[in-house]
Amino acid sequence: MPLYEYRCESCRKVFEAYKRLSDDAKESCPACGGGSSRVGISLFSARGSGSGSGSGGSSCGGGPRRSPFS
Repeated sequence: MPLYEYRCESCRKVFEAYKRLSDDAKESCPACGGGSSRVGISLFSARGSGSGSGSGGSSCGGGPRRSPFS
């Protein structure tokens, strides 16, 4: 299941939730309970254990995670 980022329409908090593609795009805000809109798929990293996987670090260069809203 993809991990999506949402933004609350009431308090503007950004949060994440696992959802199927077929699920409704709305999700309740865990901070205030308000409605929210799906913004996009959240950033993620993948680790490999086979040869050729490099150091096995983040697929985004290993830097800190950045939100598109900051």
